[in-house]
Amino acid sequence: MKAGVKPDDLLQAVKANAEESKGYTRSKVCFWDNWFKMRRWEKGLAQIQAEHEKAREAEAKGRASLVEWIHERHPLCRHITNRQTEDLIALKLVTPAQVRAAGLQA
Repeated sequence: MKAGVKPDDLLQAVKANAEESKGYTRSKVCFWDNWFKMRRWEKGLAQIQAEHEKAREAEAKGRASLVEWIHERHPLCRHITNRQTEDLIALKLVTPAQVRAAGLQA
C-alpha cells in the first residue's frame, strides 16, 4: 500500500493467485506469507493494470463512436442513452446544441 498499490487491485491479484493455484498440492503452492514477501503479487498486479488500461481504451473508443454519430446525426443516435449524452457533454466532447441537433435530449 505504501508503494501506491490500490487495495482493490491487490485484492484482485490475491484472488487471481488463489484461482491459479487451485488444486495445487502442498509442495507446489506458495504460502501467502512468502507470496507477499517475494512480491509475487506484482505479476498479478501488472496483469490487472493491463486489463484496466485495455478497458479505458475500449471506453474511449466507444465514446469516440458516440461523438461521431452525434456529429454526423447518424440514425444510430437513437440508441444513445441520456446518461451517455450527459457524460459526453461533461467531458466536453460534444455540446448540448450538437446533442439536440442529433435529435437527443441534452
